[in-house]
Amino acid sequence: MKPPQPLTKSRFKLALECPTRLFYAANVKGASRPDGYVDRRADDDFLKALADGGYQVGELAKFRYHPDPVNAGITIDTLDAAVALAETRARLAGPGNTGVPGRTVIAEAALAAGDLLVRVDILIADQTARTLDLIEVKSKSVDAGTVSRDFRNRNGYESDWMPYLYDVAFQTLVARRALEGWGMADWQVRPRLVLLDKEAVAKVDGLHQNFAITGERDAARKRDRIRVESPPGLTPAQLDLDLLREVDLVAIVEDLLNMPVAVPHTAADHTRNLPTFVEWAATLQREGTRHFGGVSAACKQCPYRARPGEAGRSGVNECMADAVRAGMLDARTDLDALNLATPLAIDLWGGKAGPVSMAGKALEQRRAFLADIREDDIRPRQIAPDRPGMHPHERRMAQVAHAGGGDAVVMCEDTLRRMDGWAWPLHMIDFETSAPALPFLAGMRPYQVMAFQFSHHVMHREADGGIRIEHANHWISTRPGHDPNVDFVRALRDALMPDGELHGTVFRYHNHENTVLRSLRGLLVAQADSVPDAADLIAFIDLITHATGKEDPHKGAKDMVDLHALVEAGYWSARAGGSVSLKYILPAVLHDAPGVAARYSQPGVYGQGLPIISLNVPGPDGHVWLTPEANGDPYRTLPPVFGPEHGDLDAMLFRLAENEDEDAGEGVIAQGGVAMTAWNYTQFARLGDAERQRIEQALLRYCELDTLAMVILVEGLMEIRAGT
Repeated sequence: MKPPQPLTKSRFKLALECPTRLFYAANVKGASRPDGYVDRRADDDFLKALADGGYQVGELAKFRYHPDPVNAGITIDTLDAAVALAETRARLAGPGNTGVPGRTVIAEAALAAGDLLVRVDILIADQTARTLDLIEVKSKSVDAGTVSRDFRNRNGYESDWMPYLYDVAFQTLVARRALEGWGMADWQVRPRLVLLDKEAVAKVDGLHQNFAITGERDAARKRDRIRVESPPGLTPAQLDLDLLREVDLVAIVEDLLNMPVAVPHTAADHTRNLPTFVEWAATLQREGTRHFGGVSAACKQCPYRARPGEAGRSGVNECMADAVRAGMLDARTDLDALNLATPLAIDLWGGKAGPVSMAGKALEQRRAFLADIREDDIRPRQIAPDRPGMHPHERRMAQVAHAGGGDAVVMCEDTLRRMDGWAWPLHMIDFETSAPALPFLAGMRPYQVMAFQFSHHVMHREADGGIRIEHANHWISTRPGHDPNVDFVRALRDALMPDGELHGTVFRYHNHENTVLRSLRGLLVAQADSVPDAADLIAFIDLITHATGKEDPHKGAKDMVDLHALVEAGYWSARAGGSVSLKYILPAVLHDAPGVAARYSQPGVYGQGLPIISLNVPGPDGHVWLTPEANGDPYRTLPPVFGPEHGDLDAMLFRLAENEDEDAGEGVIAQGGVAMTAWNYTQFARLGDAERQRIEQALLRYCELDTLAMVILVEGLMEIRAGT
């Protein structure tokens, strides 16, 4: 029998989100458990850190606390808990490793007490002072105001910060108990949180070059793992440690240890304080008990949900069935909740509802299934009579009305008639950007936007009324040590205005392109003295964007048209459910417009010298975007981003794309994280030119498909309108 697993940091986090998830996480589907639970976000934290550079922040922090952490070997690298615990204990009892007698710095230290186990980012033991500094490093940025408020607002601790604060509080609890077990109860544990300083400006170029990333698969544990390699002899003086802000959490942790814990679906006697909750969660983990306390709108974000036809159990559906059996929800029959093809009430689209959870309102009315929702359950207080297009309430009711399946399409012709007024040609643009945690260049702040790529498709109206499509422009910069932002704006202006004038209409999908250009406008204003054509570039940005601040009413004379807004107000398809994400809208359009789908299913259509011109796809057969082998997903027809020697990294990136939250906001087909991660990888100077070029070519293909998806959407809407 498999021994019981301890309550680790990650499992503690799950328990805080929902105690039922502890059971699902302990019984995830795998080779040895094919009947286990599907986990939609396996390695999710790992992939996020890979994308934004969180692992590099952790490596940088080691140099804040040790003069030579690499050569001194302060990191306990093993994943074996027993080995790590023994090594930690031995180092704490040793002579020290900092040059100061009795002072020891350990990275990835292991501490355990009973059923509890944590790996601490950085542990500093001082035998003379009898103190243990427990340091958690996060790649989240913070400003001085937030720190001075102790992460509080008028309602208490800010919800965005609670997972981080509880993480440190849990580690502190384990550390104190571990010290007691080692006969060191008189030692003081001093918790700290190290974050990126949002107000700091990098003083050195190429800081990230000191922390090269490689990925590997841990076959024994079936998990992905990051390796960060630093050059030998690297010293703190060569780095920029002022980017890090250390926050003393001693008082905050004491508060969290003693105050009630807000945990959904959990009785008050388990949450009266943190130690009580931890003991209860550890018992659930040790005994393998499935706790069920109810359902809520948060279940929509639960990763333990299988798709129709997918092998493996679905935790979400089991919880909904239990809620029906317990009388918490009403339904036709509780067995329907276990039918993965039956839409649940939590699947109700929640867009444009402000702080109100539409799924929550449906659950309040005891609705288990989407089809059971009644209009009065979710009717808004009022619907503006002059609001153009399909109201969000109408979209939700269409979703409810067609919850049983089918191929229904709802069109709002008053909205789609705007298409008839578009000035041709139609320019589809898509940006790829990175916002690295560690600034790549001096003068940059943490998470400052770097626009490194765009794609540009054009739809031309011919004299005979036909449409000619071409992939007209693309641009990418993968040169390490170079700020691409100004060159990006210049190249975009030249692509859209080759003769100095913008002809036609520019399109985006959702807010990303407008947000990026407005951000770059601010950088250009700040750099006006050093950029000769700054005024022209600012004028170009002002032409096609609008300001989002309440104080600035600016709207460009040729402000980009948002296709996301057009779809939201004018087109609903049963194939997309309630989503407006392009990830779901594109396949819906391809289904609802079979003529368009047929064209992109044929060879000899898309490529260089073919009817639809491409800058990247060679002829004579070109590229077939819709194939049975790829299950109709055009992104699955693209080559891997990395070469064969990086197969594991490719697999990681694919999961990053597949697991993106469809309600995250930007609406592109879940490839933004892939592009950002791959581009960040190209910024390592040690990468060979051939490998960098291979990644660049793959990125060009991915971004090309992003703007082609917008073309297909417009073509599809035209076909659907013509057929209605």
